[in-house]
Amino acid sequence: MRSDLLINKILNLEWEMFVRVKSAHPAACQSTPDKFRAIRSSVFMMWTAEMLAAYLEQLENAKVQGRNLLTEKYARMDNLIPPLTNSPYVDEIIEINEIWQRELKEKYPILYNRCCRTMEATGDGQNFSVYLRSELETYGDSTLGLYYWNVKNAYNKKENLSIEALKHLVQKGGYRNLEHAESCLSEEG
Repeated sequence: MRSDLLINKILNLEWEMFVRVKSAHPAACQSTPDKFRAIRSSVFMMWTAEMLAAYLEQLENAKVQGRNLLTEKYARMDNLIPPLTNSPYVDEIIEINEIWQRELKEKYPILYNRCCRTMEATGDGQNFSVYLRSELETYGDSTLGLYYWNVKNAYNKKENLSIEALKHLVQKGGYRNLEHAESCLSEEG
């Protein structure tokens, strides 16, 4: 199946789960499906078709089992449930993503402050690493392994998937590229 079709199916299932999440820190995009789809699809555009297929299968299985993976993610963010996995991949993925986030913040500080979760300690799910860890913990072994190799391969090639995902997001918002978005937002003050 084509990646765009896989992404659309994933977004539909995630949205069904997301609107039912009750969190101590509700997400603003829970009431804006278009914003949710734009943000999440920008992330999924960085995934391989194999990753997307594995995650879609996991979402479908969770739905059949009556599980809500996004509720589990937010419960982890709020520290209401214990860790869902002890996979060593999680820490390694977070370590690389933190490097990417610092680079993103350095190159595009206005976009970073406007669009990204903070790297500062917040004590809750507003922190980038807490959010990412909570999401990664909801992935099955297959999805998590594929995610790790995708991140590791990009990192080894000196690519920054965080910057690439943000590029897709700002283009969906009507900007030509990251530099254009940064400049326009700078002029807005």
